[in-house]
Amino acid sequence: MRLADLAGRRVVLLGLGADVTAAVPAVLGAGPAEVRVVVDDPPAGLAPGLAGAAIVSLEEAAAWAEVFVRSPGFPRYRPPLPAAVEAGAAVTTPLDLWLGTHGAGRTVVGITGTKGKSTVSDLVGRLAAAHGLRVGVAGNLGPPVFGDTWDHQAPAVALEVSSYQAADLHHVPDIAVVTHLAEDHLSWHGGVDRYVADKLRLLRNEGGTAGTILVAESSAAAREAIAAMGLDPVVVAAPPAPDELPVHRVANAALAAEVVHRLGGPAPTTASVVDAARSSLPGRLDRCEGPPGVLCLDDALASNPSATAAALAWLRGRDLPTVVLVGGTDRGVDLAPLVEEVGRWRPGRLHAVTLPDTGTELAARCGLSVVAVADSVESATRSALDAVGSGGVVLLSPAAPTPARIGNWQTRSDQFRAALSALALPTATPTPPD
Repeated sequence: MRLADLAGRRVVLLGLGADVTAAVPAVLGAGPAEVRVVVDDPPAGLAPGLAGAAIVSLEEAAAWAEVFVRSPGFPRYRPPLPAAVEAGAAVTTPLDLWLGTHGAGRTVVGITGTKGKSTVSDLVGRLAAAHGLRVGVAGNLGPPVFGDTWDHQAPAVALEVSSYQAADLHHVPDIAVVTHLAEDHLSWHGGVDRYVADKLRLLRNEGGTAGTILVAESSAAAREAIAAMGLDPVVVAAPPAPDELPVHRVANAALAAEVVHRLGGPAPTTASVVDAARSSLPGRLDRCEGPPGVLCLDDALASNPSATAAALAWLRGRDLPTVVLVGGTDRGVDLAPLVEEVGRWRPGRLHAVTLPDTGTELAARCGLSVVAVADSVESATRSALDAVGSGGVVLLSPAAPTPARIGNWQTRSDQFRAALSALALPTATPTPPD
């Protein structure tokens, strides 16, 4: 949809997350007949522009709305929303409204994937800037598209798109990128098939088909799902990864380098891709300071089993004693990738410290030997360091989302780093084992 499509219509805002809050001035400026709000936990006061808006139940909204503007995390399939859509109501998101209203006249890159989309989006922005290209970067974990902290006037824009956002896309980008595909967010989407279908709406929807589709060669599941749509993507191969770099980080860097090349940058080389892969986002197998002789890795963004399995696969090749911190919220995701990876480790080399809520059950189902059951990241970190000793690895890679009462991935990342810092010698700088 476009902002102009809201004019004179009854509009309901579903949730007041950062994306919708940033979009409120634009939504009101489009001239809707009336705006109402659905929020599970009503705030003490609404944003100034919404001061007169009624807060209603989803049932009331479903009977009244012509258009729903959905916060990405608001459940798309919560009754009676599907019935309202079936009866003729439209559902959009701020990202969809921005793309429909402001996407024309520039090159738009949409980046999605179960894991890796934040890394690729960040790398696209940094590589483009390094080559003198002006590219705005926004979406999902970055600035909201209607926020004022990114370059709206850039001739090219890279948008990180989650499955929550893709589910209600009605426009397509010029270049669509798929990094990796595995099970995730199944409780939100209602199953694997719908999760895949919702995510891949970035490639094709009512607005057409993306002009170019890039997919990582390393993701067989993504390539197969795209081929099943009758689409012919460009398969981007990555150069061999040096021993100190995870394979998936090099694959993400190859995708980012290919995007920048198509925006006017130089053709990727093995050296340029590997150099780009050496930088990492916080929470993505990021090396942290800790006690001397221990390799401490923050992989807090690994919120599903396939991401943790990828981290462990890389570490398995180094054959070091490793303790992984696992656990979080149960999202009903298949544990098979993690079960298979744990089974490949040499006996006695891999252990776990479990986190609330699911850590103990997750470890048991995956065959992980548990050395401690912790009630917090801080105590888990202490237990892991005690268990692994010098020359080993402590890895925060939960394989499950952070429980909402605790915060988000950043909360656990910060807690992990703070615990390591408190336990490290004042002048200690960790030296990763060869």
